[in-house]
Amino acid sequence: MSNNKQNVYIAGMGVITPLGDSVEKTVAAVNADISAYQLSEYFTDNQQPITTAIIPEEIFNSFENDIDEGDLYGEVYDHIIKMSIIALRETFSQADITKPVPLILSMPESNPSVETIPLNLLTKNILNQDDIPIDPTQIRSIATGRAGVIQSIELAQRYLYEMGQDYVVIGGADCYLEYPVLQYFDKEQRLNSTGSMDGFVPGEAAGFLLVTKQASAALNVDNKVISLNTPGIAQEAGHFKSEEIYRGDGLDKSFKNALLSNKFPITRVYSSMNGESFWAKENGVAMMRNKKHFHENVTTEHPADCYGDLGAATGSVLLALSASQLMKNKAENNHLVYTSSDNEWRASVVVSKINLPN
Repeated sequence: MSNNKQNVYIAGMGVITPLGDSVEKTVAAVNADISAYQLSEYFTDNQQPITTAIIPEEIFNSFENDIDEGDLYGEVYDHIIKMSIIALRETFSQADITKPVPLILSMPESNPSVETIPLNLLTKNILNQDDIPIDPTQIRSIATGRAGVIQSIELAQRYLYEMGQDYVVIGGADCYLEYPVLQYFDKEQRLNSTGSMDGFVPGEAAGFLLVTKQASAALNVDNKVISLNTPGIAQEAGHFKSEEIYRGDGLDKSFKNALLSNKFPITRVYSSMNGESFWAKENGVAMMRNKKHFHENVTTEHPADCYGDLGAATGSVLLALSASQLMKNKAENNHLVYTSSDNEWRASVVVSKINLPN
């Protein structure tokens, strides 16, 4: 585990979600408790309409750049590529980058029942954009779904502190909105639909963060910058896809690892909970076992209630929401952001607002 001196700072953020095509729009909608939920054209096997959260089609139709479609191109691939480009452009618009930087992509979990976008198709289209300065020799991916972005902070630390990079981009994109994916989760009885509320709302999004080891290069509001501490990574034996008994040890250990050197109470938690009762139980166990680290009036945010489950994009969007809240609210200085994948991976990170070092 890296030490606390290897914190990284946020130098740029970009997101597109069903609530808006920027960080500002998404933050404003979440803070106003606006929901993008709607009954969709998709139905369960019981002929009940599935609730989804979608990005307006006009955003994709108005996209002006040419896209390399590949041999198996479809609507989901189209959305993932375009969302990634939109979010990356917002990310890079906030920093003066003079040379291409490494990219660490969070990808969907491996699932033999569901096809995911080929990594080379996504990266080829990203690299074709002149205004997105990515180093093609320094692209890595982590295919663990929701946990991937926070997991990638550890790899970003190595790029910055051991390999001498000035910046690294971390993030991901995901989209659940096609029949094979929805049919898979319908068979698992995990979708929110008419007559079934213990399920998640499928969404789509992309989110990216530009991180640096140089606090002076970070986003700066009133000489305050946002720091990401070393993440806590752990595994849950009794996860969704396991037959082992769930004991809540994975997220508990992830919290403990992330909070190990934290000296100040956590006032707000940003969670990947998506409406399924399994995740609420997991959250309760981890919060109770680590309650000494939390302010007595700690607030738990689960913005999937507004924009649905964002899959591999979850971590970057939650981090952008947390960072924006810290910059806006003078009374808050320390948040915990965590993400849990359907598989064993659990990832947490302390997000702090600190004074810009002299």
